[in-house]
Amino acid sequence: MRWWIYVFVFVFAVSCAPHGGKEKAVEKPQERIVSRDEAIGDLPCFKCHSLQRFSSPQKGVFSHALHRDTGYHCNQCHSFQAHHFIKTNTSLCNDCHTLKTFTYTASGFPAKFNHDTHAKLGCKECHTGVFQMKKGSSAMTMDAIYHGRYCGACHNGKKAFGSSECALCHEMKAFKKTITYKVEGIGNTAFSHEFHTQVFSCDQCHPKTFEMKKTSKKMTMDAMYTGKYCGACHNGKDAFPSTECIKCHKT
Repeated sequence: MRWWIYVFVFVFAVSCAPHGGKEKAVEKPQERIVSRDEAIGDLPCFKCHSLQRFSSPQKGVFSHALHRDTGYHCNQCHSFQAHHFIKTNTSLCNDCHTLKTFTYTASGFPAKFNHDTHAKLGCKECHTGVFQMKKGSSAMTMDAIYHGRYCGACHNGKKAFGSSECALCHEMKAFKKTITYKVEGIGNTAFSHEFHTQVFSCDQCHPKTFEMKKTSKKMTMDAMYTGKYCGACHNGKDAFPSTECIKCHKT
């Protein structure tokens, strides 16, 4: 009976043994390399929206074309949700740009700006509607800011502190010294910014009464008596009258 077991094992081993000849190799499909432009063009956004709008460089505006050419893909900066706000990953900006604190020195009244603090609001709050994407492209004036342009778009006393609170942005060191005006026929007169800013806010004098720079216009006492220049306040009501000469002029 045992010999039947041996026969069965032998037949099973022969039937399971590999047959002669080589197995036919299965050919893998050739991998198709997708170009960068194809990958970007296949994003769902461009099924409806024009790719051209995001491909052309524009001066002073964020250039998608320039950043694409440096090797970045759209989804490295944006989190896509159809017809919803596209969240922007601003941390990548610091890889090339120094978006820290810098100082505007366009006038004699330097102002510090901190990108890190403002970036929490999101880039689109300022760029490119309020500011162009290029340093120095905006010729800012305090008059424009008071009218809601540039920094004044937010610093209006509602969204953020008012633009009249100058010391929060500007370095006031240069304005602690007394300015001396030379006057012919009578003693020179001295003006103290430090004293006046303890009583008045900057926008009460600038730029309506005085320009935001050392005036080139010749001030006259006749003009002051009619409420111009210093006479806007020194009228005997808001402050002592401009007729009290010795309070300002050094005889």
